[in-house]
Amino acid sequence: MKIVSLMDNVAASDAYVSRHGLSFYIETEGRRILFDAGPDESFLENAEKLGIDLSKVDFAVLSHGHYDHGGGLMAFCRVNDRAPIYMQAQALDPYYAHDPDKIRYIGLSDELRHSSRVRLYSGDVQLGNGIQLFSGVTERKLYSPGNAALFMECGGEQVPDLFVHEQNLLLTERGHSVLVAGCAHSGMVNILGKAQTLAETPITHVFGGMHLKGTSDRKAFARTLAGRLKQENCVFYTCHCTSVEGYEAMAEVMGRQIHYLAAGETVVC
Repeated sequence: MKIVSLMDNVAASDAYVSRHGLSFYIETEGRRILFDAGPDESFLENAEKLGIDLSKVDFAVLSHGHYDHGGGLMAFCRVNDRAPIYMQAQALDPYYAHDPDKIRYIGLSDELRHSSRVRLYSGDVQLGNGIQLFSGVTERKLYSPGNAALFMECGGEQVPDLFVHEQNLLLTERGHSVLVAGCAHSGMVNILGKAQTLAETPITHVFGGMHLKGTSDRKAFARTLAGRLKQENCVFYTCHCTSVEGYEAMAEVMGRQIHYLAAGETVVC
């Protein structure tokens, strides 16, 4: 299995573009998957530099309905004319961030909302042998304080986001499983816990952000989270909304059990 970071807040070198966002290219069991597409078309440039032909992607997955994960999906549709895009039914709803000085729309574009390539569904779905999407994470252990600034539209009002639009990818290959998350708004501990109930083989690797950005005491929360994740028998590759500062705080606790995955880097597992 191969996982390549096509977009992140941090680039592995000056050769790659960085943006606030996330995009992974995944190869597993003969299938090619695009997991998120960053905030715009910039991930296409990184893919080209890495020699990745996105026209051959079999399907795309959107982790949740925020622009920094789905903003590049229409650009993907222009280079790939066949791959469906799987997302939760609520992913196209309006979402907002309440900053100290303003309210920002952080949802997806109207163009994507009307795309025939989008496949909406609710709950879990099997996309092939060893490829499963799951949602419905209800536990709230070590739930990021940064979520308090994120809102959804309901009945014409903005209310705290419940993240029912968030989904995660569970991959199984050659006797082990890999968990791929976007921002882990539902909490990485909780997402991993549900994944472990679904996986038929041990989860050896976990990829994704942990939404430490926006927390008032990022380092303290990061160390607490790291202390809990350190108990798991798997390696973590984090990125994006974890932030470099958050990652460094977690690494103080977890050591080589956690790594930062920057744009342009590849992990084979």
